[in-house]
Amino acid sequence: MTAPKADLQGTKALFIAYFYPPTVSTGVPGSMRTLKFLRNLENGECHVLTNDQDVADGDNALSHVQLPVNGETIHRVKGWDLFKLLLALRGLIKSLLSRVRSSGTTEDTSQASATQPQKVVFKSEADGAGKGGRLQQLKDFIYNLCYFPDQAGPWILPAFFRGWRLVRRGQVDVIFATGSPWSGLLVGYLISLVSGKPWVADFRDPWVNNPFHQSKGPWLDRLSAKLERRIVMHASAVSLNTEPLMTEFLERYPEVNPDKFLVMPNGIDQSDFQDLPDATAPHQAGTLNLCHAGFLYGVRDPASLLDAIREVNGQLAETDQKVVFTQIGDLSLDYDVHDRYADLIEQGSLIVKPAQPYRQCLGDLAGADIVVNIQSGTKTQVPSKLYDYLALEKPILHITPDHGALANLVRKYQLGTCLAQEEHQAIVDYLVNRIQRVATGAGIDEAYPNRSRFLIENITQDLIQTLLSLSRERQPHET
Repeated sequence: MTAPKADLQGTKALFIAYFYPPTVSTGVPGSMRTLKFLRNLENGECHVLTNDQDVADGDNALSHVQLPVNGETIHRVKGWDLFKLLLALRGLIKSLLSRVRSSGTTEDTSQASATQPQKVVFKSEADGAGKGGRLQQLKDFIYNLCYFPDQAGPWILPAFFRGWRLVRRGQVDVIFATGSPWSGLLVGYLISLVSGKPWVADFRDPWVNNPFHQSKGPWLDRLSAKLERRIVMHASAVSLNTEPLMTEFLERYPEVNPDKFLVMPNGIDQSDFQDLPDATAPHQAGTLNLCHAGFLYGVRDPASLLDAIREVNGQLAETDQKVVFTQIGDLSLDYDVHDRYADLIEQGSLIVKPAQPYRQCLGDLAGADIVVNIQSGTKTQVPSKLYDYLALEKPILHITPDHGALANLVRKYQLGTCLAQEEHQAIVDYLVNRIQRVATGAGIDEAYPNRSRFLIENITQDLIQTLLSLSRERQPHET
């Protein structure tokens, strides 16, 4: 039975989402956030304000998505990249100087060298001006300013002007802006600021206190904190994708009415899982197949699982059984997986695949016995792939510290098995238990009694109730 869609009751909604198909694999979570909501709406007018960047057909991770997904009007805007303009200007100056030099005289070389303009560079090449040199620091500051608060920074102004034009044409009643990138939230803030239109600021990740944040320098970091505060204060409502993130916002902004905040997980859109492609590798008899789809980097390290697989397969060496782990996606670790685990690769116990289109990833995950989540002990972040895993209703092994947001969510709603990276023997025992159950025909299926609370159609109903209440108020909010 198809769930009823959320009724917009004629409301005109503007969705601001930097990521929207077509997109490379890193843009999939952000794109899917907006797609899932749009698919579950009816009886309204929806506009999507997004970026306009070239994505080759072979690099489009959401190539299966046919636009529009639900009658939305898509407005694509290119960024104004000031840094590229500066580089082009630098190249022009160098070219002009080169022409001046070539047309000059050589009669008095000592005088020419004394008066000749110096080489124009963005990165200091002067003696002693290394990484911490002033010219290099200036170059870094200019670069960070041009791409502030993130790489989507050049998109802010042109996106604002396009959105403001839609408001003036009477095509917008309410605004929903999602981030990261945080540039999308700034676009929503600016449009709401000048128009008085109510808006929802949607935080898919923490901005301030993000554990994966790379500092742009103390001044710009302080500016980021001020901008987050302005966004929270001005927004008509603030949505957070996890309960711990909402708790953090309540603690950081105690002066804000708690009713302004609501939790909206990324959710399960069951339409994504119909008629999935077959797994690219056939299931081999006697194997326990584990699969992870997504970027592995830094603390998202599969070493603890791979070490356990090596030990378990050593115990199974005299049998026709083995554990196989498939990684789909890029790796950026402090070691070379192909070197450290060359034995597992040679045995066929470790399969490393490049990033694939979203639907093919789902097909490979659906063909696995167990799907794997590898997450650091972040206090507020939960990987969006958790909801894909729940949609597949496969056993889930979470390699994550016991004190993080993911482990707390898994325990609270019974969403799989959590083991910490340092629990080597526990991971070994888990794998041995599961492969024995497969060998005896006992099965390893798991039930998820709380799965329905994460269905996107239910979450969308909450969003639309918020948007409708804001549309009815139509009052300017504090800045």
